[in-house]
Amino acid sequence: MKVRITALIFISSFIVGQGSTTGAFGTVTIDGKVWNQVSLRPVTPIWKLNIVWDLVMYFDHEGKLYDENWDFSSFKNGKNTIIDKIYSLSYVRITDPLFLKIGALDRVDFGYGILVNGYSNAVQYPQVRNIGLDIRSNNEFGSVQGFVNDFKQNIGIAGARIFLSNALPVPIAFTWVVDRNQYLGLKDSDGDGFPDFIDHFPDNERYWLDSDGDGLADNQRDEYDRDGDGFPDVYDRNGDGVPDDDALEVIHAFWDELGEAAGQDFSNETFYDSLPDQETILLPTPLNVGANADPVAGIAIDFSYPIYAEDNMTISIYAQAAKMLGTTIHPGNGKELNLGMGIVPIGIASRFGPATFNLEYRMIPKGQFEFSYWNRTYDLERATFVTSLSETKVVTKEYKLGRYGNQKGFYARLGLKMGPLFKAGVSYQDLIGNNWNDGKADYVTSQNQSFQVSLKLIKSINRIKYVQLFYQQRNVPNPFKFDHSESTIMGYHVRVEIRSGMMLNYTFQRSFFDWDGDGDVNSPDETINLTTIETTFTL
Repeated sequence: MKVRITALIFISSFIVGQGSTTGAFGTVTIDGKVWNQVSLRPVTPIWKLNIVWDLVMYFDHEGKLYDENWDFSSFKNGKNTIIDKIYSLSYVRITDPLFLKIGALDRVDFGYGILVNGYSNAVQYPQVRNIGLDIRSNNEFGSVQGFVNDFKQNIGIAGARIFLSNALPVPIAFTWVVDRNQYLGLKDSDGDGFPDFIDHFPDNERYWLDSDGDGLADNQRDEYDRDGDGFPDVYDRNGDGVPDDDALEVIHAFWDELGEAAGQDFSNETFYDSLPDQETILLPTPLNVGANADPVAGIAIDFSYPIYAEDNMTISIYAQAAKMLGTTIHPGNGKELNLGMGIVPIGIASRFGPATFNLEYRMIPKGQFEFSYWNRTYDLERATFVTSLSETKVVTKEYKLGRYGNQKGFYARLGLKMGPLFKAGVSYQDLIGNNWNDGKADYVTSQNQSFQVSLKLIKSINRIKYVQLFYQQRNVPNPFKFDHSESTIMGYHVRVEIRSGMMLNYTFQRSFFDWDGDGDVNSPDETINLTTIETTFTL
């Protein structure tokens, strides 16, 4: 711990002198546990770059340090630790011809949002600290936009959009997004490829499976009896089905230790060289996310045409289409299905003074598609574990697309700046068509609705400097019943000035996870709360 504190002081002393610095102390929730935090967030200006560092330490009430973000035990962990210390790196302003930001991405949108709409890599911060990229460039022909979710995942999710506004008679844009391995959304503390939830040794990269639950890994040298039936196994560390060269040594060691405990010498017995366990029953090897990648991708095209433009009023019509690339499973017969496509044959985008409004007609011709697939909750739904009937399996968001059949309906979104103080947004989707019903074990005609709302304070009121509230629920029969699901997320962020240069920040977020696979999130442990209370100060 002293080494890490010394490192924090040394790094901060070098950086602080380069620009302004803020610090913070308070409490955060990580993995369901409350930790105290002390942090420094210096800002280093270099030419047109602004680097915001995040030098933070967490410790519990016993003084134990949370050291996952100060781990230099290997090259990979050291690289991730250094990357973690960058909260954001931005190049000039978002309105300039070239904009670049590295770090936490609060919101990423591509065009009219048929594939990417409100994606954020910071939805689990500080429990999960992603360092992504948002880059945009404008020129006389149009614009280019791209994003990456996290460099620590060696670029797990990436996307790009090319918008040709002046090169052709009609403005046209092409979008591409790929998640090269959805399993990278599963936490793997020791980096051995086996996610913590199914890794029997989540903090030891050398071991991952313990079939008999005796605390010794199946591939550990001292584990003679892997299935715990009292008989030594054929020792096969490399799993090729053939005893290793030193297997006889291992068997002898087993009998010697047993004989020492029993006060007998088994070395002269006929079974001393034998392998009495002819049937070794072991647990299956858990999912290795590095060796079993599961990618998913999407491509899209959109057209737009302005039909009216004045200083305080613009109206455009547009159309867009997207195709998901990958496969899912029919929820009834288990057959593999190709992912589908979504079409918006007509949409209207308008601005009337302080208000913006979009209206779309949406179609999913053959199912297996979700509009705005990469949205705010994507990192929460990307890959999850579900335990049902004592069986644990990984369920990806792509896998769930098999539940959607052909559908059609409308989507509307309203943005409103309410005077100088507030900015609000609300969106609603109402599709009707075939959706899978578990009770009837078939597709039935039903509604597929989504609802999102947000409110933000954009100008301080006395000592209240900032307020943001949000709520989202997607792809449910009726979001206004407020029956929570895994697609539900809500929260708020409040910032209050205590005195000059000192702020009190309160951040709360609630999401849900169906741990038992029963189709609802009503159990207490299926509610996930992230809370941060901190006091920030400016040096």
